[in-house]
Amino acid sequence: MRKILFITLSFILFSCNTTEKKSIKWTEADKDDVFKECIKYSMDTVNMNIEKANEFCYCTLNILVEKFDNKKKLEEEIAKDPSIRSIWLDSCQ
Repeated sequence: MRKILFITLSFILFSCNTTEKKSIKWTEADKDDVFKECIKYSMDTVNMNIEKANEFCYCTLNILVEKFDNKKKLEEEIAKDPSIRSIWLDSCQ
């Protein structure tokens, strides 16, 4: 009986590893927000036309989703090191 309890308890402890947090992935709302901000930036600041801005922002969004777990992580990394913004600027132009 002790062996069964020990095995069950061990299984539960290893299955419920609380040190490994599951990260929240990009939501569609987060992707939409980033895309809208990108379109606004590229049209207002960089003076791109809508077609070029659309192409640029899709490229940018793909890179961001690939490199960062979620929007919050992206914002934290940019706050630490603003030069991270050049990651997608160089790749998508």
